[in-house]
Amino acid sequence: MMKRGRALALALAVLLCVMVPVEGFWLRGSAAMTARETAVLETLGTLPGPVHAYAVACAALFSFGGCVAIVALLAVVEYVRTRSWRRLLVELVAAAGPILYVTGVKWLVVRPRPATSVGSAYLPSDPSFPSGHTAAAVIVAVMLVLMTRGTRWRLVAVVAGVALVLAVAFSRLVLGVHFPTDVTTSMIVCPVLSYALWQLLPSVDD
Repeated sequence: MMKRGRALALALAVLLCVMVPVEGFWLRGSAAMTARETAVLETLGTLPGPVHAYAVACAALFSFGGCVAIVALLAVVEYVRTRSWRRLLVELVAAAGPILYVTGVKWLVVRPRPATSVGSAYLPSDPSFPSGHTAAAVIVAVMLVLMTRGTRWRLVAVVAGVALVLAVAFSRLVLGVHFPTDVTTSMIVCPVLSYALWQLLPSVDD
């Protein structure tokens, strides 16, 4: 019989998986919401140059290639530390699994990028909703948390992970390539899906 924690995690994950595409279709069709979110992006686009430079750095670091490189480095560190391929594999699946869902929703909903992204050199070719860069930051954050579980560094990893995700999410808004709801959706759904996967995968803490 499934433990209560696993059952709750699965139920919440299923609920979110159903709700997120519905949210995406509603956002895509709502001119009023698009206008409000675009106004926010236009305001953020006036922030000083150093803020824009940080946003550009985040765009490079948490692109597909950048995320793969960071996760690969963390995987090497984790294997050297634990000498367990099984543990590493479970952690990688739990951390990175949600990106498959995010990618699927992107191409199901096909929400256009904001008007503020037109002509941007940092504009990805995929649809806007949800944010892939924010999801990539969640992958790194979750990996850090899983690697430090049971150690005195766990709280540090959690705080650093939350700060990282917020920083990357904000950077996408500064560049004007995502709506606020794109990044907040990834910030919410990806950790929940990672937690659900962690609960459903074989335990590596025994």
